[in-house]
Amino acid sequence: MVSFCIYTAVVFALAWLASRKREGKSFMNEYFLGSRNLGMWAFAFTYAATSASGGSFMGFPAKIYTYGWVMALWIGGYIVVPLVAMGLISKRLNQVARKSGSITVPEMMRKRLGSPTVGQVATVLLVFFQFFFLLAQFKAGAKIMTTLLGDVGVFIVAKDAIESVLQPLPWIGGSGVDGAYYLCLGVFAVSVVAYTAWGGFRAVVWTDVMQGGVMLVGVVILLGLALTQVGGLANATREVAKMVPPEDGVLRVEVSAK
Repeated sequence: MVSFCIYTAVVFALAWLASRKREGKSFMNEYFLGSRNLGMWAFAFTYAATSASGGSFMGFPAKIYTYGWVMALWIGGYIVVPLVAMGLISKRLNQVARKSGSITVPEMMRKRLGSPTVGQVATVLLVFFQFFFLLAQFKAGAKIMTTLLGDVGVFIVAKDAIESVLQPLPWIGGSGVDGAYYLCLGVFAVSVVAYTAWGGFRAVVWTDVMQGGVMLVGVVILLGLALTQVGGLANATREVAKMVPPEDGVLRVEVSAK
């Protein structure tokens, strides 16, 4: 609980500092782009921290645990493709955006192609795909918070109160309602929306830099602890090699000659 409160306080402190940077500057350029002067290292950290989402820490390990090391090839492709795409088009996109004075990608496409329809379609597609991406992040954040705060007294009391409110609701309630999940989901969502709306893009980048450092140190420590527990990488590989895909979702086609 203490670590969670400290982390949240640091995040909102960064949002406050970012909001102070807007004084005397163009609101649109500073709020949405950080005045384009955040630097290479900040951009690198924010890209890495954004890419290493809930799927990286919850989805990918689960898939490797289930299907074995072969899933690492799929994960490798997931990492390489955005980097290649960025290398091919990011510089050109930046040039076009600066020349046209665009803030967002849909605005840049609308001005570049001279078609409001293209900009509207790009906006709809962006919102559609980002909805599902953010849905996974919010779920992962709620699950992590549930694990982190599960034995805290105040959290247990709040969880029970949430369950008592949700159980009578026909569309979400019932005897199996998980008050801890909904409580953590609400706290996580409000916190993310609040510091993002308060500090703008600069706050997002600064918190990503902090989170990137936390994830980097955490992964190094976790890797050492995990390998120690399983007896080294060789033993971990042997154990993973014994695993077979689950029967659910596997299509079997058997052909017999008669």
